[in-house]
Amino acid sequence: MNKKTLILVFTLLLFILSITGCEKKAEEPQYDIYENHDISACGVNDPLRNIEWLKEYCANIKEKQDIEYVHIYIYKVIDKEEYIFEIDVPSSIDYASNKYYTDQYFRDCIGDTAFYWWGDLVHADPSSYYKFFEDKEFISELFHFVKQ
Repeated sequence: MNKKTLILVFTLLLFILSITGCEKKAEEPQYDIYENHDISACGVNDPLRNIEWLKEYCANIKEKQDIEYVHIYIYKVIDKEEYIFEIDVPSSIDYASNKYYTDQYFRDCIGDTAFYWWGDLVHADPSSYYKFFEDKEFISELFHFVKQ
């Protein structure tokens, strides 16, 4: 085999490998994952690691990777040592307007649902939503898992 043929074959192989590599990368979704371990709440340091239901929930999301996004925020009940975790997940997508509707689950320290809201303040009466937040103060984002 002469040098020209060898270079042509080598170039063709590199081209085929680069196309195959790009196809695999395009098939595998990428995720932005954020975890805040510098929070104390519910009588523990680092609720993401030390509250069992929350730890399992986040591990399940990262393992399955079958959701567009999840955001978890923490709130403190004013003048009490009580905390509420807000978990936002997509409930539906309006493809015409490219708008996501969000289910918002508010759970207490043991994981019981304290409040639920289908995140559409436009079409629903928001009075119960605002009433729920009257005695809550935002502390921080704890976790997010977002498909890129």
